[in-house]
Amino acid sequence: MNKEHGKHESYIKVKRVGSTADRLRELPYEKRVCRVEQYPSCADVDASDSGTAIEDYINSIHEAGVEMQVIAAEQNRGTPRFNSKMIPPHPNVDNDPLPRFLERAHEKGIIVLSYISMNYNKPLKNIHPEWLMQFLDFGKPAPENEGWWCFNSPYRDWLPEYLIEYLDNLDLDGFYFDDTNWGSHEGRPFYPACCCNHCEKLFRDETGITIPTKVDFDSIDFKRFINWRYDKFTDFVSHVFRRVKDRNPDVVLDLHYYARPTTEWVDGHKLNPLKLDEIGSHYFIEAHRTVRESGFIAKVARSMGTPFCVWRNPIQELSEYISDYAPFQEPFSPAIHGLEAMINGGTPIFGSFGGPIELHKDTMKSVFADLKKRVDYIEGETVKYVGLCYSQQNRDFSCSEMSKTLGIEGYTSIGQKNVIGAYEILNRSHLLVDIVLDEQLTLNKLSQYQVIFLSNTTCLSDGQCEEIRKFVRDGGTLIATFETSLLDEMGQKRDNFGLADVFGLDYSDSRGRAGDYAVIYVPHDEALSQEFGRIICFGGQETGIYVRPSEDVQVLCTRSNLKAGHVYKKGKRIGQKALDAFDPKIDFDSLEPTVTVHKFGKGQAFYVSGDVGGAYMNNPYPPLKRFVSNLVRRTPSPIDIDAPQCIEATAVMRNPDQLMVHLLNNPTPMIPMDIIEREGVTTHFYLQELNSVRDILIKVNGFRIKSVTLPLQGKSLKVTGHENMFVVPEVKLHEVALVEIEQ
Repeated sequence: MNKEHGKHESYIKVKRVGSTADRLRELPYEKRVCRVEQYPSCADVDASDSGTAIEDYINSIHEAGVEMQVIAAEQNRGTPRFNSKMIPPHPNVDNDPLPRFLERAHEKGIIVLSYISMNYNKPLKNIHPEWLMQFLDFGKPAPENEGWWCFNSPYRDWLPEYLIEYLDNLDLDGFYFDDTNWGSHEGRPFYPACCCNHCEKLFRDETGITIPTKVDFDSIDFKRFINWRYDKFTDFVSHVFRRVKDRNPDVVLDLHYYARPTTEWVDGHKLNPLKLDEIGSHYFIEAHRTVRESGFIAKVARSMGTPFCVWRNPIQELSEYISDYAPFQEPFSPAIHGLEAMINGGTPIFGSFGGPIELHKDTMKSVFADLKKRVDYIEGETVKYVGLCYSQQNRDFSCSEMSKTLGIEGYTSIGQKNVIGAYEILNRSHLLVDIVLDEQLTLNKLSQYQVIFLSNTTCLSDGQCEEIRKFVRDGGTLIATFETSLLDEMGQKRDNFGLADVFGLDYSDSRGRAGDYAVIYVPHDEALSQEFGRIICFGGQETGIYVRPSEDVQVLCTRSNLKAGHVYKKGKRIGQKALDAFDPKIDFDSLEPTVTVHKFGKGQAFYVSGDVGGAYMNNPYPPLKRFVSNLVRRTPSPIDIDAPQCIEATAVMRNPDQLMVHLLNNPTPMIPMDIIEREGVTTHFYLQELNSVRDILIKVNGFRIKSVTLPLQGKSLKVTGHENMFVVPEVKLHEVALVEIEQ
């Protein structure tokens, strides 16, 4: 680290082993794929006889392969474990074993970050109460502020000085920031902030608007405040990180960012690019359900453009009266979690493998050995095919998300199910997919893809609609569902689709607002009729539409006249089932259009009236997956993969001459939507065994292949079929195929 210390005179007293710069030169942070966040008792500030225990622990994690360890250099949310001049230190600080822990870890080349609470410091409350957050009126009693700080207050200048003081007094390699939300941080749900005097003045100066003090989604000013709040949080993080980096340029700064599917506006974290890479910093996102979720979160993380990590706690649990963590865990699920991050361009971190180190060291060793073999196969630019929009505007302002936005649904409920369902369809169909965020809906970004998928992307600005319009006009394929573009970026309803001219359709009405009901399509397209027969059906919501006269629109499906209404509600049957009345001898076609394709300029726009993504999350019906996949595949893919759906595939260009294809064996099933992070999810959904998948056929389109190798096995593969097809003979856990291309 930088040897300049300025007013931090205690720096020269610290015993250091090498430097962070040396350790990062030996193994860069982005390549440290074996990371754990765990807090061994031997490193506790009040630990007794810790010397031997520390050495035993460090030897054990080093043997297991750990390359980065998170510990806690503060106690009880803010009490420092060094002789701070800014906050009263722990009373036993002079006998603290932490310096010895850091020394031993660094002797083994292990990077050590300190857990630090970004918005939570209890001791500071008695020193600067005027910096505390002030909560918005959320229609229920606000909690007592236990030490949660406004990011617009002078705390933004105090915090980096405090972090620098840490680095001057302890031989840390950096910080691992938690408690990063803008609001309360005890109990659930969190309570939103902030409308304190600091925020009020800044908001008025920058917008000319009086700051809202009450949650009100009927107010445009309140929605502007939400977006302003996102900008101020990211500005706070950038300010703090730059100040610390100016003094300590090699320090590792890793931010917990709440971009997981359960997050809403309350936390103050935007769903758009963070740009922390511009200041040499990193971030991580938590995954809480099964390892099936890890891949989606990794794709979201990658889309933000900052080096990232995906976090999760242990995969396997026992009854709480035995242990929260099962000893001797099966290694398959944690390994898959790690590889989901890596095949999508990031790294994993494990919240803990749980319990005494000797009871989980073998699992760690097995998992980390698999990850280390693959450390050289992370980087690359994704092969572009489908860009799936995942929208902050939708998350905050769309009608379908409002029950979560208003805190009516539980905080662990999944948001934007329509997008996650579409992702599941695309991913399990082996269609290459990237996440595209609101700020990336520009022609420059969209033109990189052959297909843009808007899964009920209701909230789009006029400017975003125009960029999408240009993309299609220039030759791109658009697939849009349900109420896409019916609202503007603030959630205000339009009279018609914002993309009506691109669809070649006009909006009539929306159906199913009171609950999902039977949606039955009658195929009119020959390819769909051959594959699906007389009907395509699912339970969900849909729109009514009109085909514009004289438009070049082909109707692929129409609506059946089989009636059922809202058949089921909360598990109770309240009417006749729709297909009970099906009789192929009786006309069951209303001829109302539901699925269309419109030639627009050089491109084409597919419109599906139903919310197929949300429907698939509610019921992963295989024909529904094949139906959506059929529409996507009408635009040729750069890579075709013939494999069971347990195989997840990603592909990147490592350089202009080399394509890298990842094949990950992940048979973890989808979790029913009514199972939300409660006890038992990991108990019942971890993998007890992993069966090999054989003979996976891969066809590369648009390139001439010179050779194919499997570097993990040291094997070369035969290329056949006009030199653009090859077969991967077996995938046990994960394989990499390196494809050399002729220019």
